[in-house]
Amino acid sequence: MSDWYYAANNEQKGPINESELKANFAANKLPADTLVWKDGMDNWTPANQVAAFTFRPAPTPAKVQPSVAVVSAAKADPAVDNPDSTKPVDMKSLMGTPEALEVNAEDADTNKIFGILAYLGILCFVPIIVAKDSPYAKYHANQGLVLFLAEIVTVLITSAFVFIPFIGFIVYFLHLILLLVFLGVSILGIINAAAGKCVPLPVIGGIKLLK
Repeated sequence: MSDWYYAANNEQKGPINESELKANFAANKLPADTLVWKDGMDNWTPANQVAAFTFRPAPTPAKVQPSVAVVSAAKADPAVDNPDSTKPVDMKSLMGTPEALEVNAEDADTNKIFGILAYLGILCFVPIIVAKDSPYAKYHANQGLVLFLAEIVTVLITSAFVFIPFIGFIVYFLHLILLLVFLGVSILGIINAAAGKCVPLPVIGGIKLLK
């Protein structure tokens, strides 16, 4: 078997036997593209293009650490390590026991107007936005919001059945009765708010939408 020559540091090295040169490549002592030559070859040729030295296994790829963006995306996913995200809403937590609230007299006087607005339909959102830090305004805003949503649901149900003969008439009649009930509850809420009291209203007083 002919001896080989190779180039290293711009110098010709050798002669060296083929098995020893192979061992150097296998141990990564020489780069894969090291120029090699032996008697009978026309030109110096990179070792990785010579059949005698192409046995070298491909280098093992380095372990790639997940990028910051990938890690951040995983953490941002609310379903990751968050078992509560799969639990249904506990309706019992919304339907609590009606409770009155003892409030600060100054808080009641300052935010009394917001307590009254809470029972005027869509104006219930005014205290929710403007006086969100006031326990007094928040108490009445919660009841006003529940009342407002109940009114919307009633209107939607009535609209769905009002054009059905006979049934529509009954539904519309019940709707009028509910409107009178809602009006009475709203007036009661306004009276309580104007008096500086936080007293639960009938039926809706135990429903807590605002935490």
